[in-house]
Amino acid sequence: MLSVPMRITARQIELFQMAYRHRSTRKAADALYISQPAISRVVAELEAEMGVPLFDRSGRKFEPTSAAHSLQQAVQKHYQGLERIHEAAIQIASGTGGHLRVATVPAVADTRVAVAAGKLMAELSALRVDVDVLDEKAGMAALREGRVDCAIVSSDPGDPNLACTRLADLQPVVIVPRDDPLADASKVSAAKLAEAPQIMLTPHSPFRRAVEIMFDSCEVSFQVRAEVQTQSAMVSMVAQGAGRAIVDKDILGASNANGVSAVPLTPVHDSRYG
Repeated sequence: MLSVPMRITARQIELFQMAYRHRSTRKAADALYISQPAISRVVAELEAEMGVPLFDRSGRKFEPTSAAHSLQQAVQKHYQGLERIHEAAIQIASGTGGHLRVATVPAVADTRVAVAAGKLMAELSALRVDVDVLDEKAGMAALREGRVDCAIVSSDPGDPNLACTRLADLQPVVIVPRDDPLADASKVSAAKLAEAPQIMLTPHSPFRRAVEIMFDSCEVSFQVRAEVQTQSAMVSMVAQGAGRAIVDKDILGASNANGVSAVPLTPVHDSRYG
C-alpha cells in the first residue's frame, strides 16, 4: 500500500483555530474579516484531508469533536512559539513592549546572551527578556514545545522547520590563578594545562565535550576538580585558586576576572570549538 502525505496548510490551521475558539463559523469569519462560506469550506477541506469530522454539526450545534481537541493540542504545542514571536515583534515595532523567552546553552549564557539581552532591554525599556539556561537537548525541546521563542545552541540542528542563524565562534582561552606557574606564560599546551585538575562545565555541555576532544586528540589525560553550570562560576572558582579552566574569551569581560590570568591556548585544529 502507498501512503499519501497530508497537505495541510498554515492557512487551514489558522482558520481551524478560529472556528475552534469561537465554536461558530460565522463568528470566526467575522474575526478574520472573511466570508462565512470561505471558512466553512476550509474547515470541510481540512476534515476531508484528515478523514475525520472536526465539528459536530447536528441540529444547530457546532461543537468540536475529540479529533478537533487533539488537533488543537498539537497546534498549540507546535505553533505557540511562532505566535509569541509574532506578537513580540508587533509590540517591539510599535514601541509598546514585548516579551521574549530565550533558552541558551551554559557556555554563552552569562557572556554573549546576557550582554545582548541587557543591551536590547536598555534600548527598549518596555521589552522583557527572560533567559533560561538549558543544555542543548532541553533547549531544543523547549523551542519545539513553544516554551521559549528562540534557542541558542552549539550547532545547526538540521531541522527544516526551524530557521537557524550562525552567531559567532567561541574563542577558548586558558584561565589560571594569579599565583599559578602558568600565569606569566605566553602560551600553554594541553599537556602543561593538565598537570593540575580542571574546573569544567557539566558533561552535557557542548563546550565541555570540545575540551575533552582537545585533550583526547593530544593524548593527554586530565583530572576534574569541579563541575559547574556556567562559565562565570568557573572564573570565580579559578580566582579562588581551585584549579585551572578553559573558557570562552568573552567571559573575561563579563565577569569579575581580577583574580585570574588568561593565557592563550596552543592552537588545536578542531572546528568543534566553534
